[in-house]
Amino acid sequence: MLDTNTCHKARMSKDARFDGKFYTAVLTTGIFCRPICPARAPKEENVRYYLSAEQAQEAGYQPCKRCLPELAPNPTLPTTIQALITSLVEGNLSVSELAEKHQLSTRQIQRIFSQELGLTPSQYLQQHRLLKARQLLTGTNIPITDVAFNSGFNSTRRFNEAIKASYQETPSVIRERLSRNLQSSEISILLHYRPPFDWQAMLEFFRLRQLPNIEVVGENSYRRTFTLGKANGWFVVTPIEGKDALKLNVSIDNLRCLDEVITRVRRIFDLDADMSVIHRHLSKDDLLAPVIANHQGIRLPGCWDIFEFSIRAILGQQVSVKAATTLAGRISQRYGSNLENSINDLTLCFPTPAQLANADFQGLGLTNSRMDTLKRWIVFYLEQPKALESFNLDELTELLTAIKGIGPWTVNYLAMRGLSQPDAFPASDLGVIKALSPSLTKSQSTSPNLKPNQNPASNSKASGKEISARAEQWRPWRAYAAIYLWLSLS
Repeated sequence: MLDTNTCHKARMSKDARFDGKFYTAVLTTGIFCRPICPARAPKEENVRYYLSAEQAQEAGYQPCKRCLPELAPNPTLPTTIQALITSLVEGNLSVSELAEKHQLSTRQIQRIFSQELGLTPSQYLQQHRLLKARQLLTGTNIPITDVAFNSGFNSTRRFNEAIKASYQETPSVIRERLSRNLQSSEISILLHYRPPFDWQAMLEFFRLRQLPNIEVVGENSYRRTFTLGKANGWFVVTPIEGKDALKLNVSIDNLRCLDEVITRVRRIFDLDADMSVIHRHLSKDDLLAPVIANHQGIRLPGCWDIFEFSIRAILGQQVSVKAATTLAGRISQRYGSNLENSINDLTLCFPTPAQLANADFQGLGLTNSRMDTLKRWIVFYLEQPKALESFNLDELTELLTAIKGIGPWTVNYLAMRGLSQPDAFPASDLGVIKALSPSLTKSQSTSPNLKPNQNPASNSKASGKEISARAEQWRPWRAYAAIYLWLSLS
């Protein structure tokens, strides 16, 4: 439920931290806006608040032509409804098909959508397609024909009719509001986020882990190659001065895959995180509070591809970041494929599961046990390619630790950065142990249960049980806590 007092204060102050978290509909004009809209704020008695742009549009309001609600950051939603939305939008499923896929009843599906979004699944899908079309028209410069198919319409005629009926203007007229930042011959997309966001810290994280000829981290940009099914290409991400947004330039040989590229890039840079909520929760901890105060806007770095990251996570077991990156680079050079439309030093794509199916990994500097673990993992992944995305963290841990050579650290790190699960927590990580040991030892020294002549400093290394107990207070943001624990050591 929305708190009207909070919404009122946020829109009156044009607080960017609330962008995408609610929308203001104006009764007198029939439009709805983002909290950051530059237009003069209407009187409170003339507004209504909505959880989503889809809900406001379903209620009969039109998107504002100044603040462009379709370009707002994505909302942070509960895992259950987010999974349902993804299946609904990407699979174009009926309610019964959606229920069957997620092992729920159709009544449960309807209730979840009503409670979380105030809409039925069919209402949400219809409004989402229209808003997606507007997003691609005003937030990218791809051809209008490709906008139609990327937003879920099966024909350009149906697309044109739907846009004209909903917005009383044609797609070409909407396209005229395209940002000047995107008016170029390249495919360009605006990626909005809620501040704060420490772009330079994110670049530094990836700079230490960049793979030669696959990734290039510049002074103010991130570039990489990619494979997406049968499509491949490269992209460049840069910040836009004066805006809470990044600019994504893409070269791809199949525009039907563009939406997936946008989704993955948003995940790499954690653009949908609500950092004000995360900061407020984690700052209750005395150890994390000063680190957060000194490092505003540190986000959870994600990955482009879960298989690629799983290989890198296994390589990272008990070795330094530099060593793991070197080994991953050698695997890429030997087994990866050349990028046809390469640019400068972006010439190589990371090997696919099929390309590594018969790899022996000899002569790359890997131990026999690590090579065996990689081979077992690749066999497992080829047999169950969707397993990583189909289980919760506890189930995933049980499933993957049954594979020899994969332990809880690998699973949690994989969930944390590979799957972008905000509550994953590598309790056995050496950096986490080092960061927490002094504070836990201090609490032990004042414990009434401390026996005479027992010196806590003699066993100052925090145990896994102690670390897990301490981390309970950080739920559901333990992955971010881990990032701040690592920062506390720098």
